[in-house]
Amino acid sequence: MKPNLFLRALFVAGGLLWVAAAPAARGAAAAELLEKGIYTEETKGDLNAATLIYKEIVDDPNAPRALAAQAQLRLGVCELKLGNKPKAISALERLTQEFPDKDQLLALVDNQMPALLDEMVKQIEQNYIQEVDRSELLETAIHAVIGKLDGQGGLLRSNDVEFLGTNALVEMNHSLEQQIAGIGAILKVDEATQEVIATPMRGSPSLKAGIKDGDRIVKIDGADVLPKNLAGTVKLLRGAPGSVVKMTVKRAGVDELLDFEVTRDTIRLPSVKGDHYRADDTWEFMLDDTRKIGYVRVTQIGKQTPNELEAALKELETQGMKGLILDLRGNPGGLLSQAIAIADLFVENGTIVTVKSRSEEKVYSAKPENTYSRFPMVLLVNRQTASAAEVIAGCLQDHQRAVVVGERTFGQAIVRSLLPLKSGGALKLPIAAYYRPSGKNVNRYPGATDADEWGIKPDAGDDVTLTDEEFKLLGLARLARESSDPKDAPNAVFHDRQLERALEFLR
Repeated sequence: MKPNLFLRALFVAGGLLWVAAAPAARGAAAAELLEKGIYTEETKGDLNAATLIYKEIVDDPNAPRALAAQAQLRLGVCELKLGNKPKAISALERLTQEFPDKDQLLALVDNQMPALLDEMVKQIEQNYIQEVDRSELLETAIHAVIGKLDGQGGLLRSNDVEFLGTNALVEMNHSLEQQIAGIGAILKVDEATQEVIATPMRGSPSLKAGIKDGDRIVKIDGADVLPKNLAGTVKLLRGAPGSVVKMTVKRAGVDELLDFEVTRDTIRLPSVKGDHYRADDTWEFMLDDTRKIGYVRVTQIGKQTPNELEAALKELETQGMKGLILDLRGNPGGLLSQAIAIADLFVENGTIVTVKSRSEEKVYSAKPENTYSRFPMVLLVNRQTASAAEVIAGCLQDHQRAVVVGERTFGQAIVRSLLPLKSGGALKLPIAAYYRPSGKNVNRYPGATDADEWGIKPDAGDDVTLTDEEFKLLGLARLARESSDPKDAPNAVFHDRQLERALEFLR
């Protein structure tokens, strides 16, 4: 870790206390204004108004520099709570040259740290999986808040500790709950034009209203959509089921703008997908009907994933499945409890995973009921298979329930708990680490090398690593298969060597 780098980014306020004080009248006025800002931020909860007050102090050349520094610090934290991460980092980095002395800084930090950061520190002290030196703790926690954790040493790496603002928290909950209220379209920003492009989901309100893949959103309810404003566009399109949103889009090959009215609905976000869509918009899970090889792709581990997966397995069994390919490539993880439930579908007994926290160790074991063990399996993984998905991969490999094909997984074997903060948002904090049934470590700690034990490696002889170009084409090919209209889908000719290796084994 490079403590001075991120200490300069946040704790500079303490150092500025050494600067000679301005006349008493100026100091009193600025101090009164600072108290007003703190009251507006913490008691009234009006973050936008608080940022204006803090800016007034910061921009006043006559304000005592100690108070200006504290206002600058609070301004950065306010922007962070509002979800304006670039503005937060910019505000905090204005302090970076003022206080390079770490020891003197740490001696003052407790009196200068805003309530949000103080609460975060207490949460880490009480719940983190190991005892942490207080100076290292302060460095790591605040470094994570401003997105500057360098991951050069110690136990933590970038994003292991994470602050989630209100908007990010809502989005994460939507993902895990696997449903949202909106128009049912995937949005992205076009790299060339910076316009927001819509891709309607199958059976969605947007598709039924006439929105097509590649439509560029120009207006929402009469208001112009700003370039690159993905978050703002998503917010405008979300709403209560049954409400109507008016969209104006620009369509390729059509000169005039097109207007649509879309009735919002509750949109399910399925996490279990097959090889391709059938004519009735349901997934086809039988990849090779001649040899009866099934294919199921799990995109994330949400609350509904085990039920979705079991429904797919039952369907495949009725079709006489003799082998299964379970594709976890690109799966970022999700809920540990649901990953355990998925592993339990395939393993009759024994350990699924061991979770070790700072104070206890808990072993999760398989149950023999409702186990699908009558067919061989191949598990596909890659460099983006992470977290809860690695629980499944490690369990099935250690129990020799599945052959693992593909690439070494990401190596993120920490259990992170969401700790709500009274000042808004939540702290995503590692409270435990998990280990494979064999006892092997999965987490890739900072400084780990390729020779160290981490992640899930493919079985001997089944390491099939894609080039960067192949990796990109894999994503495009998936978009093409999931497109609501094949004519508008991206054209991606891709030979999936990892999938072909899995088929070779089962055949």
